[in-house]
Parts: sequence; structure tokens; C-alpha cells
Amino acid sequence: MPARQISEPPFAPELEAIAIAADQRLRAEVDGSEQDLSDRQHAVMQAASTAIAAGISLGAVADAEQIGQARARRELGSELLRRVERTARRSREAQAEYEQTVARAARLGLAHRDIAAAAQIAHGTIRAIITRVSDATTQPASNAAAEAHHEPEQHDDSNPPRPDAAQH
Repeated sequence: MPARQISEPPFAPELEAIAIAADQRLRAEVDGSEQDLSDRQHAVMQAASTAIAAGISLGAVADAEQIGQARARRELGSELLRRVERTARRSREAQAEYEQTVARAARLGLAHRDIAAAAQIAHGTIRAIITRVSDATTQPASNAAAEAHHEPEQHDDSNPPRPDAAQH
């Protein structure tokens, strides 16, 4: 079944009402307001009922709803993607600060169990964070640059590690 092309031809007033209601319903869904979402869904159904009673086909009603949703996505999408980028950056920065703080507490000599209790996480997680921070700070600059660009490391296979060396 071929997909319908969603474009915005001149609308009958009933179809424009559906498009506006669908736009507002999607915005309410994005905002997470359950009551507003319910009200907006009811408005979409009411507009669709009015259009059908006026003799407009179900296909045209469905197209108008899709056009309304597409409007909301166009208007909200780029701003929400920018927010995602900013929030992800802040999250990474906060995570790095958190890990550095845990490592500082360990270097100060605080008990790992006390650090874990303060962070409300498992004792083993503290050890993993300390190891990760320690590994990140002792890495050669070339390996850090390779990881920053997500390039695989170059390994020298001329001296493979001994099997018994990994057990120590």
C-alpha cells in the first residue's frame, strides 16, 4: 500500500481544525501533560467527527491529522534536538566531575565504603570509578587522542602478552 504524501494543500475549515488539534495534541504529548493530552485528544476526535459529518472522507481526515503532527514536529524538532545536545553535554560534564570527586575522595584516603554510602552506590562501583579515572589519567596522549576520535588503537603484535601474565 503506497504511503500518502503529506503536503499542505489549501484546507477546508474542518480539515484545518483537525490539523490544528493534532498539532496541539502532539505538543501536549511532548510536554508530558496527561490532562492536557486527554483534552487535546478529545479535541482531535471532535474535529474529526465534525469533518466526517460535513462529508469529508476518512482519508482526508487522516491526512489533515498527519499534516498537523508534521507541523508540530517541524516547529519543535530542531529546538528539542538542541536541548538534547546541551543536556547530554551537561550530563557528560557532571558525570566526569562526579568521577573526579570520587577519585579525589579515594586519594585522600577515605574508605571506599564511606564514599559509596555518600554517593548512594555500591562499594564495587566506587572501585570501578577509581580504576576508570586512574586509567584515563595514566593513558598516553596518543591513546587519548585516538579514543577522542573513536579510532581503534594500533597494537604491536610482535610481543603478544604471555597467557600467565594476565592472571597476576
